[in-house]
Amino acid sequence: MPVLDTKKDLSALFSLQVQATPDAIALEDDKTTYTYAELDQKVEDLAHALRSHGVKRDSLVGVLLPRSADYIIACLAALRAGGAFLVLELAYPPELLTDVLEDAAPAVVVTYRAEVGKFKEGTPLVIVDEQEKSSTPESNGLPPPPIETDLDRLAFVAYSSGTTGKPKGIANPHRAPVYSYDLRFQLSDLQPGDRVAANVFFVVCIKPSRSFHSKNTNYEIVGNSAPTASWCYRDSGPR
Repeated sequence: MPVLDTKKDLSALFSLQVQATPDAIALEDDKTTYTYAELDQKVEDLAHALRSHGVKRDSLVGVLLPRSADYIIACLAALRAGGAFLVLELAYPPELLTDVLEDAAPAVVVTYRAEVGKFKEGTPLVIVDEQEKSSTPESNGLPPPPIETDLDRLAFVAYSSGTTGKPKGIANPHRAPVYSYDLRFQLSDLQPGDRVAANVFFVVCIKPSRSFHSKNTNYEIVGNSAPTASWCYRDSGPR
């Protein structure tokens, strides 16, 4: 029997969690703590900025950020805007970063001011540590929001290291993580407060009454509906 609503995409599953536990702690790093309602507003503000850059179905949103709450917010915002997040590593050599950006051609890249020098002039950027809070975003003229049952659209893209040649993008639709997590949660006897180490790129899903913590430099983050559950984001250092 399904644990998740496998007809909804990752962004919709997150929104359901916001509605269920708005005041529960949702996300924390070493500097910041957000409730689900606060996190939802941060995601909405950034998603609006991304849509103003033309992000829509299957648009790629590059994410070049340190492991932090902002990293999760950027990924969730890319999904809410209808696009897919493109995994970019701070440790990429300049040549690799250039190759990935030229091949993937993201609509926009989310980053910090300190990383702007890594991009060619003219690259569309959203600089999150300079972003002003949006009070009531206007949606006129922006792409329509995604259909939450469209599980075949892209959720995220990760590139190979290119050690055997040119880096290759691996595209992942929403359907893959939704079904994967639903199966895992059916098979795993996880309890509130349990923590699961992850060694895959960041993906988002929702599981009732569980608490998860990521330990590796590549992260898998899972939301929760228990009031005491939250996303803990810790960086274990460079690979």
